[in-house]
Amino acid sequence: MPDPILPRPRRPALRAYQARVLQGLLRAVAAAPGVPLTVMMPRQSGKNEIAAALVAFLLRAHAREGGTVVVCAPTRDPQARISAERIRAALAATDPLVPAAGQSRSRSDTVSVGRARALLLSANPQAGVAGHTASIALIADEAQDIDEDWFNRQFRPMAASTGAPTVLFGTAWNGRTLLERAAAANRARDTATPSGPRQHHEAAWREVAATLPAYGVYVESERDRLGATHPLFLSQYELVPGEVAGRLLTRDLLAALEGGHEPLAGPESGERYVAGLDFGGEGKNADATVLTIARVDASAGDGASVCRVVAQREWRGAPYARVLDDIRALDRRWRFDRVSADATGLGAPLAAQLRPQLGHRLDEVVFTAASKSALGYGLLAAARTGRLALPHDDGSPEAGRCRAELAACEAALVGGGRLSWGNDRGHDDYVVSLALCLRAAESAGAPRVAVGRGRG
Repeated sequence: MPDPILPRPRRPALRAYQARVLQGLLRAVAAAPGVPLTVMMPRQSGKNEIAAALVAFLLRAHAREGGTVVVCAPTRDPQARISAERIRAALAATDPLVPAAGQSRSRSDTVSVGRARALLLSANPQAGVAGHTASIALIADEAQDIDEDWFNRQFRPMAASTGAPTVLFGTAWNGRTLLERAAAANRARDTATPSGPRQHHEAAWREVAATLPAYGVYVESERDRLGATHPLFLSQYELVPGEVAGRLLTRDLLAALEGGHEPLAGPESGERYVAGLDFGGEGKNADATVLTIARVDASAGDGASVCRVVAQREWRGAPYARVLDDIRALDRRWRFDRVSADATGLGAPLAAQLRPQLGHRLDEVVFTAASKSALGYGLLAAARTGRLALPHDDGSPEAGRCRAELAACEAALVGGGRLSWGNDRGHDDYVVSLALCLRAAESAGAPRVAVGRGRG
């Protein structure tokens, strides 16, 4: 009788670098069950698959005697839910190979094998998580985004009476996160006791690329797009803190923005122009409304757009009706391909009044923590890669204020992978307008073809 054909697993085996990390974790757990362990890997390299495989192994190993693996993630939906799905997939791949009594079953927040279960929880400080015990292990996914004080108060005690290992998975951020502090301590322990089980485990992006060439191509393209010293590239791929040193733009980046081209009083034939509009207020002591105008050029290298600022206009305390009339007149003159405008708060009805003229060319931007972070990252990336250039300083008040605000703009890396920036003690109207102008340049797309279009 021929051997029975076993069902094919529903999920491919771990890649070599993933298997190396998983084996290291299992050796550490077996040799010293209560030790804290850390895993840092570059973005999109499969660290969550390792976490899921680890949970699946622990559930199978404890199926008979039972116990609980507590798995937490920064949010319940989608992160904790996705973690649960990965654990189910890891178990489903081997369910056909084990007796029915050892097969997995699940509910929305629980995955079980025999008497062992994995409980999926949110690590959001608003979530109620007290009362659980981690008898097998305590595992944190995306631990760089989990508040350290909250984790230490609510989750670490879950393993206090059991001596279960704690395993933190994630990537680097600013050097001060829960994961990074634990990883630094583990690296020091590993150095002091080289013969013991390793407590810190990681894989470099180049190791991942050796197995997945397409991943290497992607990371290299991100390095080209962001710049090798961009905080996102450093933290997400090089696994080193991406600190911004308190300023949005360092002295070398401010110098890199100086393009040397001349400002323009009006458009030149055949060129493409975009604008960034930051609304200020009316009346004395109000923030300025600033419009930044830039020419969009194709770079000589990879073809990415280069945003060359050619003019800036400021309205300080002017009535909104006059400001809007002036902007409409400037659009008729320059014929902007794209205008990215502040549509936050009072900016929303003001931007709406530009819709009849600008139509699809108007990009209304509502500032949130996430959207402003994206604008700041875009500004950093463009400065580091030469995709943004200021004109020659012609001594005008606008040129002076723009450079002063850029130099004074503060920044910090905060939770959730966000960049917080602005000037609490002064103005950042020119910086915001410049960031919006860059967004307009990057979203303008290919040149529009128009018959009989002129630039008067």
